[in-house]
Amino acid sequence: MHRFFSVRQGLAGCAALLLAVSCREPMSVERFVGGAEPYVFTVDMGDTTAVYDFDLYTRIDDRPEVVRDLKELHLQISWTSPSDTTFREDVYMPMNGRVSFFSRQARAPYRAGVRPSEAGEWTISIRTPEAPQGLQGMGLCVRKKR
Repeated sequence: MHRFFSVRQGLAGCAALLLAVSCREPMSVERFVGGAEPYVFTVDMGDTTAVYDFDLYTRIDDRPEVVRDLKELHLQISWTSPSDTTFREDVYMPMNGRVSFFSRQARAPYRAGVRPSEAGEWTISIRTPEAPQGLQGMGLCVRKKR
């Protein structure tokens, strides 16, 4: 005797399969932290077989002369590993991007092909020691590549 699935069972199976596929980890994650510094981001780099690319983005709303004359933004960036080891660096983010009379938006590559030395959740903290008053916050985009 042959048993056939009903249409209802087939639809339920398809729905379960779609849910399982849609629950995969996204390959790209963006987060913007507004307000005052430090801008702190947590990044899950539990997959040490993958490499990660990082972009930074921001927006500055200020007087026209500040917006017009701003060519780069000094950033002090700290990476803290899951075991609490910290690496610090100074970075100058180019402020190329969309400009209007009172606003400038910029997005720039920060690091590409990062392979974590330690699996787990890393913390990235950004300070802006010379930022203009109109800095709206910092954003971080992380892309995971296999």
